[in-house]
Amino acid sequence: MNQQTMQLVPYLHFNGDCEEALTTYQQILGGEINVVNRYDNTAIKAPEEYKHKILHAVYTFGGNTILASDAMTGRPVTRGTGDVSLSITVSGPEEGQKIFDQLSAGGTLHFPFKRQFWGAWHGNFTDRFGIRWMVNAEG
Repeated sequence: MNQQTMQLVPYLHFNGDCEEALTTYQQILGGEINVVNRYDNTAIKAPEEYKHKILHAVYTFGGNTILASDAMTGRPVTRGTGDVSLSITVSGPEEGQKIFDQLSAGGTLHFPFKRQFWGAWHGNFTDRFGIRWMVNAEG
């Protein structure tokens, strides 16, 4: 396999608030959201109130890609295990603090963004959509 063509892309599942989450991330991190499909496809047979939800979306920013969707109604997404975090690294502590503050608003703070014993800046939290993030910046 050609290692140069391999790319790891996280796929996030939401409990009906995918569009709100991606819009929030776009407002903070920039980039572009492309909603590829919604649940309004007749082959899916989603309930009427769920047809506007996202079946598949692509969010790109700063050379990164995140895929996302709303979980099918009746199949809730479990959050809070802490098994996986999205880790974002920025160029400096000022930018890191700004992104940390905006992404963590309304969420649960696990560790404040500050200079660490290893010299770099780091903080982590779970955002208001249940996604765990780590924000890092060089010292």
